[in-house]
Amino acid sequence: MKAVVLGFVLVVAAASVRAQASAPALENEDKAYGALQERIVERIRLWPGLAPHETESSRGRFAYDEKRKVWRRYDVSCPELVILRPAGTPRDTMVVVMPGGGYQSQHMGHICRDSKPILDSGRWLAVLHYRIPRRAGRNIYAAPREDAARAVRILRANAKRFGYSPEKIGAVGFSAGAHLAAISATSSQDVLYDRVDAADDLPVHLNFSIPVYPAYVVDDGKDGPNARRGDGAAILPEFKFDAKTPPMFMLHGDKDYYSPMASVRIYAELHRRKIPAQLFVYANVSHGLGNTPNAKGWQQRIVDWLDSIRF
Repeated sequence: MKAVVLGFVLVVAAASVRAQASAPALENEDKAYGALQERIVERIRLWPGLAPHETESSRGRFAYDEKRKVWRRYDVSCPELVILRPAGTPRDTMVVVMPGGGYQSQHMGHICRDSKPILDSGRWLAVLHYRIPRRAGRNIYAAPREDAARAVRILRANAKRFGYSPEKIGAVGFSAGAHLAAISATSSQDVLYDRVDAADDLPVHLNFSIPVYPAYVVDDGKDGPNARRGDGAAILPEFKFDAKTPPMFMLHGDKDYYSPMASVRIYAELHRRKIPAQLFVYANVSHGLGNTPNAKGWQQRIVDWLDSIRF
């Protein structure tokens, strides 16, 4: 009976979501996404009206960061999912990409360079362009966390339409996006916003999570490159490790200014709870992992792990 009810909710939710898809491309999207632009099949607004706590609705803009030599997305108050289909016959796994950028911007290199191997492996990608920059008077991750929960529900509602499994939906995140992937995985049963439509009747848990050099996980007393190492710091209390916490895979550099102990402590807690987990800590590697000889090819380790857990 439960499966029948869930199936009915999926159908109703999908119908409500289809009504708000698909948005046109933004200016410079082709430059920001590069070769992946041709893999985009749909852009889905997360909220049918204004997002929670918002007073305006803007999809933001893409702009080139001359200092870092990367495209970024800025000023999003109307968040969306950008769905990318792999070439050939897709597998039945969907991976939500949560880009980093300090909850101020969104680093497109995380999609175009670091997530491309996942797409090339036959898995679907859905890039989550969550709300940025940080909202005054709210926790820095409050709005993105609402968007992430809503995104997972929308992806469940659309699973049959695209052809992936509603119980093979996970996330990969980088830096701030890794924080979002981690908190979405460990604390998915928190009620974050009032019900909007039938999509919100669907489960919000992730089936796996891949936080890559996560920020803001341990109480290291600082929010950036001058952070204390945090080696003795505890995981912040918002990471609850609830009953729906899925298998997780972490990667970190041991010279990261966001302490690698963030990933180590997540791993230790998962191990204590007998939740499948894997961890790579690369020696003499800083934030972003880069392409140093000992970390070279780290993106492929993500694909290998997904293969190992049969997602």
